[in-house]
Amino acid sequence: MTGTPGADTRATQDIRVGGVWADPRLVAYLVAGFGALVTGMTVGRFEIAALGAPFLALAMHGLLRGEPGSIGARVSLDTTGVIEGDVVAGTIILDWDGVAEVDVMLAGGHGVTAVEPSPVTAWALPAGHGPVTLAFRLRTHAWGVHDVGALWVRARRPGAMLYREHKFAPPPPLRVLPAPARLDRLLPPAEPRAVAGSHSSRFRGHGTDFAELRPYRPGDRLRDVSWATTARLGEPWVTVHHSERTGTVLLLLDAVFSRSPRGTEALTRAARAAWAVASAHLNAQDRVGLLALGRTTAWISPRSGRRARWLLLEELLAVGSAAEDPHLRPRVSRRPQVPADALIIGVTSLQSRDYVRALLHYRRIGHPAAALVIDTSDIPAGGDGIVDATARRLWLAQREGTRQELERAGVATALVGAGQGVGPAVSALRRRLVAMKAARAVAR
Repeated sequence: MTGTPGADTRATQDIRVGGVWADPRLVAYLVAGFGALVTGMTVGRFEIAALGAPFLALAMHGLLRGEPGSIGARVSLDTTGVIEGDVVAGTIILDWDGVAEVDVMLAGGHGVTAVEPSPVTAWALPAGHGPVTLAFRLRTHAWGVHDVGALWVRARRPGAMLYREHKFAPPPPLRVLPAPARLDRLLPPAEPRAVAGSHSSRFRGHGTDFAELRPYRPGDRLRDVSWATTARLGEPWVTVHHSERTGTVLLLLDAVFSRSPRGTEALTRAARAAWAVASAHLNAQDRVGLLALGRTTAWISPRSGRRARWLLLEELLAVGSAAEDPHLRPRVSRRPQVPADALIIGVTSLQSRDYVRALLHYRRIGHPAAALVIDTSDIPAGGDGIVDATARRLWLAQREGTRQELERAGVATALVGAGQGVGPAVSALRRRLVAMKAARAVAR
């Protein structure tokens, strides 16, 4: 705790809840004092009535001490954008009128844990004057848009029986970005793209990447004439470009989750895997879209470039924060139309039958489809008894049956193991897609 002497402005922040309240001891003193007084007068025993005098004196003394004056507070964070796992520092500036004992607590946050002070971000300040500056540190453990909590402040005069309590509005939300994940290989998007988007297409046509210079031929466009080369060589030459044939990838995110810690963690892992795949394909100049199905339904049509990256990240951050919000209501939307050449990549824990039906629908209408299955078997389900172990085995068997159903329908699957990252699963999924494509070619 460090003071800030010389500050002549009151730290202010919106007050959500506030008022003056009586200490529970005041009620007890008044009941004991008046109870003894009435009892003594009723039975005619003045010594019993005298027993209540000290309690009434304590209550009167506490009331005469008065109530504390106004309280001002402000919470600020050093930064509002961090990577998951980082520690963010912040300060609380308090000010109040007169001498008061102050209790401070920052509570109700999501996605963060207290580092200093720990385990609770709370202080008990002895009697003194304001203003006071308190420093704290929080560690982010889940990515998304998180509220670090509201500030509760309680102040009382020394020995007083009345206290003032205020709940101040929380600071701006903390945007926790996912930790970067590197993928060695991309999933192969559908044709007509010839090779990965990070390479030039072997086809030549209208585009921006230079391929070669050659003499003019009848039918060439006038806009393709290289006037500098033509002037230097004395005959018309044209510039030939590689055609812009990038792939289209649609991420089908399973946003159907329960309110239990298991469901929240499953959704967080799915969103992290989706962002890793999206980042890799956006870096390869592919067009990437997002369709989140469930309680946080969202649709972003496939696009590329920096704007697509930020739109995808905004929606995935919203999905991450929705996992922390117990009051979120389901949103229902109609199934959108996706580009005909899009590769559908499902990211799911296979706990929702509606999601599986949606993935099979896109495969039936001709889209190449794959699924990254998020493994949540390491997340505790709430018990270690025989019943819980049996339920876990049944759930694993049901998940394996659903995977086989998807494989039979032509949807390649790969398991994203806990603690292994999405890289090995993407490599396995790529091999499965290539093998399935070769098998279909042989069958034809």
